[in-house]
Amino acid sequence: MMGENEGLTRETILGLMDEISPLASEYVDSVFEDALVLHGQRGSDGDGVFLKVSSEELWVFYANFPEDSSLELLQAIKQAIDPTVLPDHEICFNVHGRNEQIVQLVQSMGFALDMEGYILRRSLPDLPSVDLGELVTDVPDSTSRGDFVELFEAAYEELNRKNGWDTHSYSKAGERFIHWINELDRSQRIKSFWMHGSLIGCYIIEGSYITDLVVHPRFQNRGYGSTMLNHCVRFMREEKGVSEIFLRLVKSNTAAKRLYERHGFRTVSHFVEHSRPRT
Repeated sequence: MMGENEGLTRETILGLMDEISPLASEYVDSVFEDALVLHGQRGSDGDGVFLKVSSEELWVFYANFPEDSSLELLQAIKQAIDPTVLPDHEICFNVHGRNEQIVQLVQSMGFALDMEGYILRRSLPDLPSVDLGELVTDVPDSTSRGDFVELFEAAYEELNRKNGWDTHSYSKAGERFIHWINELDRSQRIKSFWMHGSLIGCYIIEGSYITDLVVHPRFQNRGYGSTMLNHCVRFMREEKGVSEIFLRLVKSNTAAKRLYERHGFRTVSHFVEHSRPRT
């Protein structure tokens, strides 16, 4: 670790990264000796850090401060991301969600908002009960794979439209998307739920994360989301040995956040991710 860190310890810096996201903390920890603190502070109101991790292909900035109105801090950020000093390759900037002035500054200097959202975690020791009712799990046969395209596009249409994202990305991916579903099935990272031959929804896991939990709009508001979530928690705990279960949510998906909170998930991180693509 290089730079003026104002006496911040490795533990403190990683804790600040963890408030942005556990993934940020893991990444910075893995390259800690090569990270450069550009601005740090310690105080009664809380600690803060602005740091950079760079390689030949990618530069990543992180910022997390309890209060971000300091002109010294904002000037340090402005100088660090001045387009005239940045290399001509991909640059990312991840900010804690409370740092609105930093977010505004970063975006005013040409960085595009990729996503704002939360990391939620379930650490409760209890295992929820699961009553599938008429639902059956897993794909009846390989000819049903195409149903997943329709499921994902229908389930994410409103969210994608709200965020200005492509509403037909899954059908455009075509064979690649189906190949991905097949790979998930082979590695037991997907569970799908069916009723009378209709695909109701599915969940997808990756390590300790629930990466997707979707219910087709035709079957929403009937309790299927809760049933699938309870099944997922039991599967991850009993079959995968995961003690702490995480998930990542876009900020605008408020309905999903309420669902997870009802089932024991709590917000542990708030991230705002930006990128400046290669010019």
